[in-house]
Amino acid sequence: MNNCEQPFEQKFPYIIGEYAKENKIPISATIELTPFCNFSCLMCYVRLTKEQAEQQGELLTKERILSIAQQAKDMGTLYLTLTGGEPLARPDFWEIYSELNKMGFLISIMSNGSLIDDDTMKKFDEYGMPYYVKLTLYGASNDTYKKVCKIEKGFTKIENAVTLLKRFKVPFNLSATIVRENADDLVEMYKIAKEWGVPLQHTVSVVKSARGATNSAETSRFAFEEFVDSLTREQLEKNKLPKKDSAFSWCASYGKSFWLTWNGHLQLCSFMNGPYVKIGTDLNAAWLELNEMLNSLKEPKECENCEYSEFCQRCPGLLCSESGSAEKISESVCNTAKALYEAYKNKREELT
Repeated sequence: MNNCEQPFEQKFPYIIGEYAKENKIPISATIELTPFCNFSCLMCYVRLTKEQAEQQGELLTKERILSIAQQAKDMGTLYLTLTGGEPLARPDFWEIYSELNKMGFLISIMSNGSLIDDDTMKKFDEYGMPYYVKLTLYGASNDTYKKVCKIEKGFTKIENAVTLLKRFKVPFNLSATIVRENADDLVEMYKIAKEWGVPLQHTVSVVKSARGATNSAETSRFAFEEFVDSLTREQLEKNKLPKKDSAFSWCASYGKSFWLTWNGHLQLCSFMNGPYVKIGTDLNAAWLELNEMLNSLKEPKECENCEYSEFCQRCPGLLCSESGSAEKISESVCNTAKALYEAYKNKREELT
């Protein structure tokens, strides 16, 4: 069934998104409340130490965050995601959250779940329940949590968070990033999610950090080439991508969403180290400037006539993380595209 045949309630998000993009309305936004976290996950590309953060600027104050949010609302922002680091770890989180909720945003919270306890739910009950919560599951046991996140009783804490969110009927899901250190737990993680009655999605996509954090991406992540041969021709067919008209042809955020970093950088997404606009007092001016800068980005020259292009998952954010620049190729991205192309070519030849 194509988009025109879908019921209106299913088409609405697409319609509103296309309208926002055409008219450069930031219908959705993400605010990083803090770069700090009570977890120290091996593969995290965001978390900073105090020393690392001091080299990059100062934390946006509550007043500035609320001023920017009010301007975003006036510009048409409806969906607002609060993230970090761990957003609930910010000391003035509840002061910020309560005011944002009064503004009428549909607020989602990205969290590791460890700080969602009885007191947290009482505060949500007082200030208004979130529209959605996105929890991360790092393993199926406390031992795996300790290995991956350097935290004690991490699994016990998220299990408690799941129980509380279900009790208070807060919509939420689970996502998991699979690395070598927790891969053995994957099947059990899905079993647990099924027992909890909560949807779980996992990814093996792990990126290096382009924003000052340090992680174990290169040693912890799986290379796509390791399992590409196990994919069927049909699965490989689904990995083929249409020809790109611009660097942002496949971007779900371009022109209709922004990411505000903890130190006041207005940018497109969390992966990117640029371009960004150091936000001042006028969000609308910064938003227009950011889009002009993004419009000027070009694809790497090497990509123009690459035979593996239709299988290349490159986007400016991914290239920033992997190569340091949105306009520079990445060896790891190129290798993945080549592996997909070769696997598809071989399986297609088997049928002829």
